[in-house]
Amino acid sequence: MLFIHKSTKPRQSCQVSLRSTPPHSTTSVPINTFSSTPSHLSKKPNMSTTTLTAPPGTDIWRKPPDTNILNAPTHPSPLLFQPLRSFQRARLTLTLPPTSSLTQYDQAGLLLHLRRTPTPTTATEATDAAPDKWLKTGVEFADSVPWLSTVACDSWADWSVTPLPAAAAAAAAPIAATVEARRETDVHGTSLWVYVLELDSEGAVVKRTPLREVAWFFAVEEGWEVGVGAYAARPGKAGEEGLRAEVRLWELGSGEEGR
Repeated sequence: MLFIHKSTKPRQSCQVSLRSTPPHSTTSVPINTFSSTPSHLSKKPNMSTTTLTAPPGTDIWRKPPDTNILNAPTHPSPLLFQPLRSFQRARLTLTLPPTSSLTQYDQAGLLLHLRRTPTPTTATEATDAAPDKWLKTGVEFADSVPWLSTVACDSWADWSVTPLPAAAAAAAAPIAATVEARRETDVHGTSLWVYVLELDSEGAVVKRTPLREVAWFFAVEEGWEVGVGAYAARPGKAGEEGLRAEVRLWELGSGEEGR
């Protein structure tokens, strides 16, 4: 069951663009989330684990009247963009420190960043084009509890949470989860589905539990592209150190693989 967590997140108001990962974060080869493999990407699974460090004051959040924050470090950095029509799915495993080390709204997970495909015309125009859109899903620490958290942003962001399994949320242990976002089509059309996965020791899916359907994600694909990667954020700013999150991006091709 999906629970909606309503909160007035006390986040700063600013206008920024998605920035590169700070120097203290490590990066490696980006994942392949598309129906055909670009020539510069390996077709072999990328199973390496990367550590992201999110400084205080980082977040991905948009709320009326004028809050628009998109400054969290990402992996890969910068994100690799491809036409939205070629996206099939992406999967990520993340690990956060135990809850005793977390502060309000600490988070990490999978990021899908939508933007208009740059053209020679739009690159030189003052920006009155459609704003970027995005979806993030992973784990977020709120009100002293770690949650499975998904935020989808079209014009403005919304936020939904559901409880983590008890073992994953144990206070003394690191918090781990595997999430997946995938294109799915039914009789009503195509949408983006977000899942939390249970995996066996070989990485095969044992259980796939739905967290969210985002019906607008593929509504207009022409002229849009998507960047896919991991992110981490620590919105709090009061004298805190950076949040360290371990992330593993699973390289995936078409939506039919690895069911």
